[in-house]
Amino acid sequence: MTINFPTRVFVYGTLKRGEPNANVISETEGKYRFIGVGRTKTPYPLVIGSKYNIPFVINEPGKGHKPTQLCTGVKFQIVMDNNTEISAWIYLLRKWRPDIYESSTPMMSSYSSKGPHGREYVSRYIRAKDMLDDSSYNLHADIQGGDPTDPITKAASDAKAVEDARNCIDQQKEIN
Repeated sequence: MTINFPTRVFVYGTLKRGEPNANVISETEGKYRFIGVGRTKTPYPLVIGSKYNIPFVINEPGKGHKPTQLCTGVKFQIVMDNNTEISAWIYLLRKWRPDIYESSTPMMSSYSSKGPHGREYVSRYIRAKDMLDDSSYNLHADIQGGDPTDPITKAASDAKAVEDARNCIDQQKEIN
């Protein structure tokens, strides 16, 4: 895959301005520039799912709304507020459990962690502690379906929790 710079990324969830992980993008001095608000040209389902209220755009083109805001990366056509079109990368949930629509919020056109859905995002650091404390929980199975005791997905889920916990510790060291 060849990526030409500048690379445009369409963010629809916790990376948006004013959302819990916005600092991940905004604290990259000189490497990030907000260019505007847009919508995907093709509708896709945007839902909040999992025990930790994570927003996802599900790879089902034509279903749902046209999520707004600024990606496994698939290049999409984005229609900006001024009706111009640009190409941008977007993360999509490629695999999901069969009942994701029943266990998630209704499809929405725009995400806000503190929205009327009542499912505020749980930060990855709180999530990491909770996952490490609950040895039976499998984040991958919660999102993608399958057997929560499967050793491969359980190991991946545990590795993610450990990585997030380490990142939290590293950030605390930088602050102090």
